[in-house]
Amino acid sequence: MVTTGESPSPVFGSQRLGERPAAPVLVFDIETVPDIPLMVAGFEPQLPDGKTFRPEFDWADLSFVDLIRQQKQINFPAPMYHLVMCICAVFVHPETHTIIDGFKKTLPLCRSYDELLQVEAQLLRDFWSFCTKHADAARVWYDHIQSDFRMTDYQRKKLKPLPVTFCGYNIAGFDLPVIEQRSMKHFIPCPIPEYAREFGYDSYRSRYALDKCFDLAQFVNGNASQKIGLDILARSMGLAGKLEGMDGSRVGESYYNVGASQLIEDYCAVDVLITYGVYLGVQRFRGILDPEQFADCARQFEKFLRSEGRPTPYRILAEQSQEYFKKSQLRHS
Repeated sequence: MVTTGESPSPVFGSQRLGERPAAPVLVFDIETVPDIPLMVAGFEPQLPDGKTFRPEFDWADLSFVDLIRQQKQINFPAPMYHLVMCICAVFVHPETHTIIDGFKKTLPLCRSYDELLQVEAQLLRDFWSFCTKHADAARVWYDHIQSDFRMTDYQRKKLKPLPVTFCGYNIAGFDLPVIEQRSMKHFIPCPIPEYAREFGYDSYRSRYALDKCFDLAQFVNGNASQKIGLDILARSMGLAGKLEGMDGSRVGESYYNVGASQLIEDYCAVDVLITYGVYLGVQRFRGILDPEQFADCARQFEKFLRSEGRPTPYRILAEQSQEYFKKSQLRHS
């Protein structure tokens, strides 16, 4: 995964004149920790005799979170209570389905709650900015036809290239709501007009607008009564599972108590890359990728993981995903 600014913006074309080109696909994942002062303010737990909550000193004390969970019977609080401490992402070319760009950023260790909020706000600003990095990649195509006087405003809007297609596992249920609500908390404006201003069945907030928000969990699980998680789905395809030594439930403890920022970032980055591998498998199932295209994407994916200078977890992911890469080269229809 590369960092913001290392890759030039590609140019996307269109299969047919008069057809809106597909948007660049942003596969992403976030890691969060409890916003402890906000949780205490929101849930108002009954504190033991002689104990008080002092935000300036207790902002990283997870015992208050445990107390809230016990008293309020809440295992997973609403999105606003999740403070974003890491975001990793890869941009995927909408036509070749190969990785073209990447982003990863993790909060440093902080000495105060105010500092923690400041660096979170900057992380969110940087992520929103990255989301729009390839927004104009199809402008050449669009500029060629948008002046057609016979087109209605509705037609122009439907043909206007989308700035991004968000993709991930359960991003509609968790990741995007967290990013939205935490951005609202910091008064950070969304730089994507189509995302923040449009509503209805064809908007970014609609579960049916897969060209805007492709939630792999929703697609894979559909109406199934039993839902399948990313880890087991990836393993079923031959991909390695999640990075050992970390999971989402341990991020808060690892950050607040141990300061394991790098381990958390590695965990998040590997999750994104596993999600990308699943994305390719889903596109193969959908018929978007034919056998040759899928095989080429898988080769490029493995090459990406093994490229010189990649972090050790990437190379481990490649080694432990050989079943996936071998099966991808089979040319059965």
